Order: sequence, then structure tokens, then C-alpha cells
Amino acid sequence: MSRRYLIIFLAAFLIIGGGRANAAGDGYPEQVDFEVMKDHLIGRTVFEIFNPFHPFHPIMLYVPIWIVPETDKLSILKDGKEMQVEGKIIAHTSEYIEIDQLVEKYAHRTVVRKQYPVHQVTAVDDVKNIDISPYKQVIMMWLVSLLLILFLSRALRRKEPLYKSRIGNLIEIFVLYFRDEVIYPNMGKKQGRRFAPLILSLFFFILLANLFGLIPGSSTATGSISVTLGLATITFITTQLFGNKDYWRHKFATPGVPLWLLPIMIPVEILGLFTKPFALTIRLFANMTAGHVIILSFLGMIINFKNGWIALGAIPMAIAIYMLELFVGFLQAYIFALLSSIFIGEAVQEHEGHGH
Repeated sequence: MSRRYLIIFLAAFLIIGGGRANAAGDGYPEQVDFEVMKDHLIGRTVFEIFNPFHPFHPIMLYVPIWIVPETDKLSILKDGKEMQVEGKIIAHTSEYIEIDQLVEKYAHRTVVRKQYPVHQVTAVDDVKNIDISPYKQVIMMWLVSLLLILFLSRALRRKEPLYKSRIGNLIEIFVLYFRDEVIYPNMGKKQGRRFAPLILSLFFFILLANLFGLIPGSSTATGSISVTLGLATITFITTQLFGNKDYWRHKFATPGVPLWLLPIMIPVEILGLFTKPFALTIRLFANMTAGHVIILSFLGMIINFKNGWIALGAIPMAIAIYMLELFVGFLQAYIFALLSSIFIGEAVQEHEGHGH
């Protein structure tokens, strides 16, 4: 068994450490910097899938660029020649115009952000278009949602008892644990039955999104702050929409607090309404982004130093962080579901003695 691992490690060392010249010659960046990492984590244009037959020529799956109704156009005077630039104008200041420019790259139309000094621009045709191009994270979110619906629906529609299937056993373990150890203790049985589908949906969606993001060439949906904000907003709206009178009385007339202190406590309580979803948003986003950045940093050292021997240390460290990311993926899904159940439970449970 150890010999097999040694062969795999040496193969990875040779592939990553020895082929950088070829990769750079194909138009890939020679340095792994912040822009390269950002393009890998939140890039919008292409999925790169490892090709075992041509390791330095991955299979490229391009994301469509959808701009409605048409692109902005700039006329640029450069080196005495006038050229047309198409894309989506991002910023227009007195010094420069920043535009997501549509260019031909790797034999495909893609997006590159560029800035042009105002003195070079002779004409601006800003059509106020709407960019509805999906980022890779959006596509991964769609894929995870579809697989989650198909996966769970198929498991629950099986004719034989759920415990007779491996998938059913796995689902039952998670469902029963969350019901008995997370949802019921924080909400009670009555409200727990009501909100269990929501809590479990949040958990399974985040878990699958986290794990799918660890597949090389894919993207982590929960690594987008827009996605984590959307999930936190679901918890926030549910909490406020179903909050009972005891919950709102605690916010605006906290029992046991002197009247003169209420002008201080009420703003603090209102602020607390928004700090909870903010914490949910940042915690999930930061944890799912940090691990990927560390992995890219370790592997990027091999390329930046142009020394294959660095792979002897970088690859084991990257693998160790990758294994840790598997644990973090489960942990963050659990924490998000746990905190959501606590926040919703505070709003829907009846609190004894508040009415007296």
C-alpha cells in the first residue's frame, strides 16, 4: 500500500513540478498571484477539468456570456489608431473608464477587466445593458440544488423501507441526529416538526455545495458571499416572519429592564437582529474561501519559484489542507444549521413568565 502512495506522490511531483514551461507556453500565467487565485475561485468563464491523456491541456467547459440587450462600446485612440472595445462598463470616472471587455482568448469569447484613460477614449456608447452571465458558483449552485432534489426525492420514493438502502440509512442518520440533538432542543417538538424541513434543507444544500467545491476544476458555491448572504437572509426572514409576541416583546420591552434603560436596549436589540445573519454570512463565506486560498498558495509556490523540488513539501501540505477542508465542509454545514435553528427557535418558542 505504501508503494502505491509513493508512486502517486512521485507522479504528482513530476506533473506539477516539471511541466510548467509547457503550460506557460500555452498562454497560462507564469506566476500564481492574487488575480490567478481570484479567477480560479470566482472566475466566470471556464471550468478546467483534468485530462489524464494530456495533463497540460485540460478539458475546457466554457460558461456562456449573456449580456442583454447588447454590449457597451468604446472608441479608443491608441498609438494613432482607433479601435473598438466591447463589453460592460463597470466604472466611469474623470480619470479612467473600467470595462469588462469581451475578447477572444483560448479560441473562445471570454471577459477581461481593463481600464482605459479618459484621454484615450474618443466615444462612449453606454447602452445601460444588463449582464446576466452566470458565474461558475451560480452554475454549481444550480447543479447542487438539482442533484439534491433528485437524490433525496429518489431516496424517499423508494417502495422498500428506508433502512434497507444505504442512501436511506445515511439520510436517516443525519435526519434523526438533527431532529433529536439540534432541532427539538432549540425549538421544541411542536415548532421543531414545523421547521425541520427548512433546517435540514439548509444543512444538505450547504454540505453538498461545500463538498462539490473540493472537486478539482469546480467552484464552491458557498465561497460566494452572495450565496451565503442569500442563505442567511432565509434564516433572517423566517425568524422575523414567524416570531411570536414574546419574541417581539423581548426586543421592544425587555422584561425586567427599567424604563429609563429601554432607549438604550431597544437600539441594541434591533442591531442584534442584523448582526446574526451577518455572522452567518461571513462565517460560512470566510471558512469556505480560506482553505481554497491556502491550497492554491501551497501549489502556487511550485510555479512561482519555478522549482520542482518545492513540490516535496508543497504537495503534502496541500493534501493535508484538502483533508481538513473535508472536515470543515461538514462542520460549517452543521454550524449554519445549528445557529439557524437557535435563532428561529428563539423567535417561535413561547417563553414562560414573559406575560406576567
